Amino acid sequence: MKYQWSQLRPLSKLDQLAETILKTAFLLSENHHVIKSYLNHKGPNFKVVNRVGESEYDIICRQINIEKTNYAFVSKSDLESGLRDDLWVGLVLFVDGQKPTKYLFPSIVWNQPNQLFTDSAVRNSEYGINLNKNTMKSFVEKYSFEKMIKNL
Repeated sequence: MKYQWSQLRPLSKLDQLAETILKTAFLLSENHHVIKSYLNHKGPNFKVVNRVGESEYDIICRQINIEKTNYAFVSKSDLESGLRDDLWVGLVLFVDGQKPTKYLFPSIVWNQPNQLFTDSAVRNSEYGINLNKNTMKSFVEKYSFEKMIKNL
């Protein structure tokens, strides 16, 4: 099957697909369970619990269709409680011709902005994820979903 993510319309379908992919990944995880979905999509999309440590985490879902853009963002106005240890971001990367890949990172990465994790107030006040030739390799290696879920 040849995946043509850039042809999917409307674009909001990729947002919905990214959330479904991330929820499914948590549901398939041995130690995690999705316990709540947020319907307003201002801030987190859903909450997971680690059944071993009984810790709860809010998850924000974002996606990047690399054929269209290399940037995704979280509006600061959507983060009522700000950046915190129990708020994580799941990012699904869509590349035409490939299966989607999942990544996971803590929101607190934006406490120290850099080329990859930006803090911008140019148009709207937002935290950004900027994937380019300088940041892609380290992002892929460090934040793969399978590796980072062990930290939750």
